[in-house]
Amino acid sequence: MGFNPYLHALRGVAATAVLLFHWHQFFPAAANAVRPAAWAGTLLDPTVYLGFGWMGVPLFFVLSGYLLGGQVAHTELDGAFLRRFWLRRFLRIYPAVWAELIILLLLGTVIGGLISPQGMATLPLQFLLWINLPPFMAQPINGVWWTLPVELGFYLLLPLIGLLARHVTWMALLAGAAMITAGWRAGWFLATESDNYLTILPVLDSLPGVLLTFILGFSLNFLPDQLSVTQRRRGIAISLCALLTLMQWQLMLDDVYWTGHWILIVWPPMIAIPIAGLVYFLREPSPEWQWLQQRWLVWLGHVSFGIYLWHFQVMRVLILLYPNLWDTPAISLLALLISLPATLVLAALSYYLIEKPLMGWGKKYA
Repeated sequence: MGFNPYLHALRGVAATAVLLFHWHQFFPAAANAVRPAAWAGTLLDPTVYLGFGWMGVPLFFVLSGYLLGGQVAHTELDGAFLRRFWLRRFLRIYPAVWAELIILLLLGTVIGGLISPQGMATLPLQFLLWINLPPFMAQPINGVWWTLPVELGFYLLLPLIGLLARHVTWMALLAGAAMITAGWRAGWFLATESDNYLTILPVLDSLPGVLLTFILGFSLNFLPDQLSVTQRRRGIAISLCALLTLMQWQLMLDDVYWTGHWILIVWPPMIAIPIAGLVYFLREPSPEWQWLQQRWLVWLGHVSFGIYLWHFQVMRVLILLYPNLWDTPAISLLALLISLPATLVLAALSYYLIEKPLMGWGKKYA
C-alpha cells in the first residue's frame, strides 16, 4: 500500500479535531458567547461540533485498522515480518512518549500540579504505558495517553486477526468483533450501578469495547478498490448523513447519556461505521474532495501524533500558570491562539527529531 495523501491528511484532521475538543473543554467562554440559544442541542448550533471533536479518536482507530491491516492481510506472517512489524510499532509510539514524559517531569518541578502524586507513584507504569489496565488501573499523567495502550493492544492482536482472515471471511470477523464490542460494553454497563458512567469509561473504551472500530478499518482492505466518481460521491454523502444523524441522536439524549441510558452501549460503536465509510470513500475521493491533498494538510498528518501528544499538556500548563485568566471570550480565544502554534512547534520537534529518524531507522534495519 503506497502513501495516500488523502488518508494522511485525515490524520491531521483527526488530531486537530481532538485539539479543538479539549480547547472547548478547558476554555469554553468563547464558544459559549457565540452559541445561538434558539439552536441549542441541534446541529444548527456550530459550537456543538467542537464537542464532537473527540471523534478524531475513532477516526485514528479506523485508519490504524485499515492501513496496518493492509500490511498483515496479504503478507506472509513469519517471524521476520512480526519482528519488523512490532519493532516499528514500538518505535512509532514509545520514544515520543518517553521524550514527552521526561519533559513533563522536568516541568513538574517548577509548575505545581502538572504531575499528580498518583502519577509520580506509578512512573514505571507510565513509561511502559501500562495505564488504565488491570490490575493497577494507573491514571495516565497525560490524559490523552489512554488511547495508546488500546492501540498497542491492537498491534499485538493484529497478526492473529490477519491469520484469522485467511480462514474466515472478513464479514465473519466483523460480526465477531461486533459481538465482542457489544457484549463487553453491555456487560459492564449492566454490572455497574451508577448515575455517572464516566467512572467506568476507561473500561468501556478499552480494546474489547472499541474492537469493532479497528476491525471496521481492517475490513476496508477487502472491499473493491475501483469505484466510479458517482459511487464515491454517493458513498461520501451517505456516510456524512449517517454521521450527522447519529450526532443529532446523541444531542437529543445528551442529558441522560452518562446517567444510565442504553445509548452509551451502542452509540460509540455505531459512530465508527460512517467514519469507516468516509475513510473508504476518501481513499480516492471525488473531485470536490481533492483539497485534502493540500501540502499543509498532509504536513499536519506528518505531525499528527505530536499534536495529539502535546496539545493537552500545553493547555494544562496555561491553566496551571494562570488559573483565573480565561473566563472571558476574548481571553478564551487567546488561549487557542497560544496553544495551537505552541502545539505545532512541539509536534514538529517530536516528528523531525524523534519520530521520523527512528521510523527511518526501523525501515532500514528492522
